[in-house]
Amino acid sequence: MTALRLAGRSANRPSPLAVRSEDRLLHLRDGRRLGYAEYGDPAGSPLIYFHGLGSTRVTCPPDDGSARDLGVRLVAVDRPGVGLSDPQPGRRLLDWPMDVLQLADQLDIGRFSVVGWSGGGPYAAACGYLLPDRVRAVGLVSAPAPLSGVPAAQYLRRFDRTAARAAGRAPWMIRLALWHWGRPQRRDPVRFFDDSLADMIEADQLVLSQPHVRVQMIANSDELYRQGGRGMYDEALVLARRWGFRPEDVRVPVHIWHGEQDRTVPVEMAHYLARAIPGAQATFYAREGHHLLFGRWPTILSALR
Repeated sequence: MTALRLAGRSANRPSPLAVRSEDRLLHLRDGRRLGYAEYGDPAGSPLIYFHGLGSTRVTCPPDDGSARDLGVRLVAVDRPGVGLSDPQPGRRLLDWPMDVLQLADQLDIGRFSVVGWSGGGPYAAACGYLLPDRVRAVGLVSAPAPLSGVPAAQYLRRFDRTAARAAGRAPWMIRLALWHWGRPQRRDPVRFFDDSLADMIEADQLVLSQPHVRVQMIANSDELYRQGGRGMYDEALVLARRWGFRPEDVRVPVHIWHGEQDRTVPVEMAHYLARAIPGAQATFYAREGHHLLFGRWPTILSALR
């Protein structure tokens, strides 16, 4: 089925309903719509980008020419209930690779690589596990390890353990917490961004203070709640529950990039993934934090193309 192109405009502070010229929609077999954007070289090596928890396709690093120059066809896709993509009630992590497979088929993409930033990492790993005949390589950038199903996991913080318990016993707690967290973001995205930035480590402040990245992150706040808050709730439940597979069962090439100063996803999680995934190649940056994606983007593209 032919993808639908969305006409729209871009601005420093777009309205919640604004869309960009690169945004597209396609229809899945169950009737849902999947939103995505394309960048780079249309004839290049396909790479599909998965956004993190609390973000959308809009957080894909701005196309400064790196993707085009490196011969990469970059596709950034929204997950169900987030941004332009329709909800999928009750979804689990292993439902996502089937959406990605339909995306690739409709875009005439054969084999491809995937990269997941932050909460998008488990989704990238799931594609590597379930679609080994189609996925060439997996990139995990500032990505978390499983919060449930790993006995005696030493990398879990108290917050992670609480989230995992709540997902199984009292999911309403997660919904309430996300509602409180999202209120200031919905009310005033600019102030929310500035307040969040002030609480970050210096490495992340330097990255996010770049004018083009700042505009991008503020625009993401509007896009995240385009359909309300249910998509965020579903995202949190998926990440807090069992993955449905072990990291050890991912058999395609995996590249890991993580900042040792990351306060959002502790570096211990990346060390666990590097040990658990067979043959994983891990790179750790001593002075970088959670948002190294934006500074290391050409390196990541080069490794995954």
